[in-house]
Amino acid sequence: MNKSKPLIGITTDIKDGNFQIESKYAFAVADAGGLPVLLPSIPEKMGLFEEVLLEIDGLLLPGSRDMDPKFYNEEPHPKLRPMSLERTESEITALKNAIKNELPVLGICGGMQLINVFFGGSLYQDIGSQLASAICHEDGSEHEIHLLEGTRLRAMTSNESFTTRSYHHQSVKVLGSGLRVCAKSPDDVIEGVESVESFVVGIQWHPELESSEISKRLFRAFVEECRR
Repeated sequence: MNKSKPLIGITTDIKDGNFQIESKYAFAVADAGGLPVLLPSIPEKMGLFEEVLLEIDGLLLPGSRDMDPKFYNEEPHPKLRPMSLERTESEITALKNAIKNELPVLGICGGMQLINVFFGGSLYQDIGSQLASAICHEDGSEHEIHLLEGTRLRAMTSNESFTTRSYHHQSVKVLGSGLRVCAKSPDDVIEGVESVESFVVGIQWHPELESSEISKRLFRAFVEECRR
């Protein structure tokens, strides 16, 4: 089928028996020229889920609560904020299929963390109690983001640095194999990772919550890559 707009799959969570995710992700994709479609978390029907994944042109892994640390061989921290295993298992399948089918992937906040774990990395389960030198990264606190030279992410945004708000209490600890760091905050907390081989990009901040030119460029670059 000849589509003028790429179909962007957005993974969802399960809450009170419903598939749901914040609407701003879909609006950001639509504003950038893509067609957003919500992907149900149905690991018990994985074959059907994989058939759905064959129809999309790109994958967006949105923000979330915390994935179970069993996926990176650690015990849960007391401040863990767990999300459903169904969502994690579905997102892992979605990411695996996207990479196999050479689809562009954008992971935001928890989506970036899932990308890192998928590639064999691990996470600080709580920045505040595990990184003594870190600034505050929660509750919309403002800080600078520095984009590393020569990275895909810097090319997508056309910026060296900018200021954003943070809403995360976890971060990358051990970097996944085949990934490189593409963004950091002033305290050296990793704010962006990307595949060295394909269009798989993860960012720790929330561009869907901001109307800045940088946020618009990021979504436009992702959707344009999906179009190709």
